[in-house]
Amino acid sequence: MFEMEWSENVLKTPWTTYEASIRRIYDLEDVLLDKPKEDGDAYYMFRGIQRPEDEEKFKEHKIRYDITVIPPRTIGREYIKTLGHYHPEADHGLSYPEIYEVLQGEALFLLQPRDASDFIAIRAKAGDVAIMIPNYGHVTVNVGSEPLIMANLVSSEFSSEYGPVKEKHGFVWYYTTGGWVKNEHYENHPEIREVGPSPFPSDIYSFFVERPMFFEWLNRPWKVIWDDRVFQ
Repeated sequence: MFEMEWSENVLKTPWTTYEASIRRIYDLEDVLLDKPKEDGDAYYMFRGIQRPEDEEKFKEHKIRYDITVIPPRTIGREYIKTLGHYHPEADHGLSYPEIYEVLQGEALFLLQPRDASDFIAIRAKAGDVAIMIPNYGHVTVNVGSEPLIMANLVSSEFSSEYGPVKEKHGFVWYYTTGGWVKNEHYENHPEIREVGPSPFPSDIYSFFVERPMFFEWLNRPWKVIWDDRVFQ
């Protein structure tokens, strides 16, 4: 891993300074339980973070390392969250997976398939790793009192699909200060399966640099057997 310093839309590393792509509160309006009363920065996304000496390795293996920062707050009854999206199919009927590491704070990762037949909630704290499995979309909620800072490794070969989440005004369940609330835009509401993070070592950046071929499944998910062993 490497040292970094975050300040709103700027991330400083020992080799350069990155500027964030900013998601605004009004950008989230379509997926929120309650209509926001004011605008402002919701969270910050820093994409393609890599040491200069590692650039070719990330490019060769078609992998991107990102940092996302979600400051703590609530919007109406909900804890602040990401917009949420699905990944397109990679091949063999499986969409691209993704892997996250919580660097600071407390996260609640929400996963569901496009037909909303299942719903998984993963609670994770600093040092924990969570895998976004194929054929499931995902949303991240900051349930803590400090900024949630997380890193991810993901294929650089696709663009995320936000439309299906917006059309349903979010995922099938909302997480609020009072607990779980049903999203009434869905006909069915599956049981919430709360699981632990993945049994995966932390510092996914160093892991990738040292063993990039291990992460071939980020571009070729059919190389892995996907079952509940990815969760604790």
